[in-house]
Amino acid sequence: MTLRIHFTADDLARITVAPRPDPMWELVNSLHILQRRPTVPAYAPWLRHVRKRLARSDLRSPIRLLTTLVPPRGDFPDFLTPPHKGGLEAARDLVLATPAARLRTELSGCFGQRRPSTWLRRLAEGERAARQELDGAFLTYFRELLAPQLHLIDDVVHADRAHHGRDVLAGGAERLLNTLSPSIRWEPPTLVADYPRDGDLHLGGRGISLVPSFFCTERPVTLIDPELPPVLVYPVSRRPASADPADGLPELLGRTRAMALCALASPCATGELARRIGVSIGTASKHASVLRTTKLITSTRRGGEVVHALTPLGRELAQGRRGGSWCCGPDPAQAASRPLPPGPGTSAPATGRSGRSGGAAGSAGAPFRAG
Repeated sequence: MTLRIHFTADDLARITVAPRPDPMWELVNSLHILQRRPTVPAYAPWLRHVRKRLARSDLRSPIRLLTTLVPPRGDFPDFLTPPHKGGLEAARDLVLATPAARLRTELSGCFGQRRPSTWLRRLAEGERAARQELDGAFLTYFRELLAPQLHLIDDVVHADRAHHGRDVLAGGAERLLNTLSPSIRWEPPTLVADYPRDGDLHLGGRGISLVPSFFCTERPVTLIDPELPPVLVYPVSRRPASADPADGLPELLGRTRAMALCALASPCATGELARRIGVSIGTASKHASVLRTTKLITSTRRGGEVVHALTPLGRELAQGRRGGSWCCGPDPAQAASRPLPPGPGTSAPATGRSGRSGGAAGSAGAPFRAG
């Protein structure tokens, strides 16, 4: 089964790629990961972090509330992922400003076949206290489970964006659409994506926003309501850089160490580096130590792991291969610094916050999103 997104010439000229991870899409997609516990190596460090934090009793209540809205699979309301150009604060503004009529329509469309909880009924009625409880759950979940991983998420998403920037330079918008993900393919003038059910989305000259997501797995995600600004959330590629030994670099560093240098085109932790170059974690750690000593990489402890990244000298050396690049191009953009949200249990007031709704809700059951 497939989702077919139909483009016009105007739509091809109006494609945008999100400049940074979207906090609400990452939050929602991470809730799927948390409930499914897939055996994907990329998520193992985060799941270990989650297990440690779940020992705290104050996390179970917000997680239970959020998983009421975001089940392991299937639809979840569009108002949770509003279009915005800011960070978590801007997204919260928009979620809290969702009109009560839209809350009722979207919640009814997603949960019409299930008996709603008391809290869900209160939220559907637009009750201020229920909105505040949802906002508090966002903040607690983000601070405790996502904020400690933001550096890793930013690094991977920015590296993916850099890869696709080169795709655009090499072959334009159509090359970009054809290289987003193995589950997405460009069949002009239609973008075809593997999906749990069949559906069609006609852009009609509106363009589309492409959002790379660290926690999106295998298949892309989009909105239920086709009248909302079109968006396609796709899994980051995590493409390791080519490490084919050539042009004297292996002779200078040794074959495996040259591969390690090349593989760090996108920063990663020691375990991921070991996977990329096919060695044990101990061996990867030793190679990273030598590269760090020679000022070719930096190593930064982030939580329970050490993340390695190329220095300008390391990148210059890795890019010295004639006729191509060892590291697949320029340094990924650095993540913009942003303050952590307030601590657990701190809710923003439902009044006095700026923002607008993401749009009117569509009809229930539109076949456009599945978790």
